[in-house]
Amino acid sequence: MEETNISTTIKMTSALNQYRLAIALKFSVITIAVVVLYFQDLSMVFKGALTNESSYHLLAIPFLFGYLIYRKRKMINASLQPPQTGTHGFQKYFSTQENEWRSHVQMSWTIAGISLCAVAILAYWYGSYTFTPLAYQMLTMPVLTAGLTLTLFNTQTLKQSLFPIAFLVFLTPPPDAIF
Repeated sequence: MEETNISTTIKMTSALNQYRLAIALKFSVITIAVVVLYFQDLSMVFKGALTNESSYHLLAIPFLFGYLIYRKRKMINASLQPPQTGTHGFQKYFSTQENEWRSHVQMSWTIAGISLCAVAILAYWYGSYTFTPLAYQMLTMPVLTAGLTLTLFNTQTLKQSLFPIAFLVFLTPPPDAIF
């Protein structure tokens, strides 16, 4: 009896570690995708912020973004909890038809996330052919981040992280006409 409890505990710990690894991998994919796509733009923004005193505030935006994510960490973590399966959890309370419906809803949100990513990439591409490409391209960063979050996670995670993601709009340098 005790050996069964130990093996069950080991299996649960192993499954939890795999789940944590998957979550870390998803966050890494979002971060790497955004940094790779916007590397040149981000370097231009931060070089401009270092040389132009009217845009010093742009240097604080990544730290404020990190702080906002840190403040929401418990709520985001709660939205990431995996559904329980087996006889004691999720499958016990819902019929097969309801599970299929939930699967279709999740698939539709994944398609919506992919669509957001496509819109962001197309707007990024369009922005590169305008007179102010940096402004267009930096405005697409929150849209791409929201699309990736919706695609890789779920709607609850996007709802919890929507304000920090929207805060990325402030990385767009102010136009020179204002000054």
